[in-house]
Amino acid sequence: MSSFPDSLSARSPMLWLEVAPPRGVNTESLLKRLSTLAGHADAINLTDNSLGRVKMSGLVFASMIKARLKMPVVLNLSCRDRNRFALKSDLLGAAALGVDAVVALTGDKIAPDDPSGVVPIRDLDAFGLLGLIGDLNRGDTGEGKRLLKTLPGIFAGAVANPNRKNIAREFEMLSRKAQSGARFVITQPVFEEDTARRFLREANRLGIATVLGILPVKREAMAQYMKDKVKDLSGAAAHLDRYEGMAEEVVRAASIRDNLILMRSLAGEVAGFNIMSGGGPSLAIELALEFSKWRNHPETT
Repeated sequence: MSSFPDSLSARSPMLWLEVAPPRGVNTESLLKRLSTLAGHADAINLTDNSLGRVKMSGLVFASMIKARLKMPVVLNLSCRDRNRFALKSDLLGAAALGVDAVVALTGDKIAPDDPSGVVPIRDLDAFGLLGLIGDLNRGDTGEGKRLLKTLPGIFAGAVANPNRKNIAREFEMLSRKAQSGARFVITQPVFEEDTARRFLREANRLGIATVLGILPVKREAMAQYMKDKVKDLSGAAAHLDRYEGMAEEVVRAASIRDNLILMRSLAGEVAGFNIMSGGGPSLAIELALEFSKWRNHPETT
């Protein structure tokens, strides 16, 4: 675990691939896809029932990735679905498994009329979870007891949204997350250099490493959905509009090209890139392999 934080301050940016664990119990197909990233990606970043949709336990799937693929894992942990006892248990499990980093999330909101009937748990939020991680790293269980053995240290991160229109509010929250113990931040997808650099200036000032979110777009309908339905991306509407009227193969090619240009231009300024699988694992893997090729041999591309 000790080398993982060091990698975020290295001269070459880290490359993470973000995927959701499987919906059911069949893990073979996704593990086989992810195996193509061995030697290319620096970590697999596992989401935690994002958008309020049930997936396999990220902790369980993380153990499979560590055992089968021997790749570092970044584990998202949502307060929405767990009280503090459950969060502590999962954090201890993550430390025991050698999970390389944990991202503290409050969790996506679930509408009151959601057909799942799920009632969110609001025992802690992301700030409280970061504090809990700090306590456990110091051996304090919060129950008047000490851990029998000191943890190797849970490397804690948070999330942020550079596209937010009220960016001052976003920076205020980022400052609080840094003060609560976040060592790095994964952003919502960024599509423009100016947006990325504005965020990087503030994150650098706060002393927090930035892993920029990168989202390849698969088709016009996906871009339209993100523009209309994903509030966090309202500030990226101008970019998403560019895919209007394009055939799917044209959208894929254009998105891969645009994201590679963006990543190359920012490679010397960020701690890493987190490529998201919103358009499916195959598209995200394609982009990851293309960037890895450039990262290893920038003079040939």
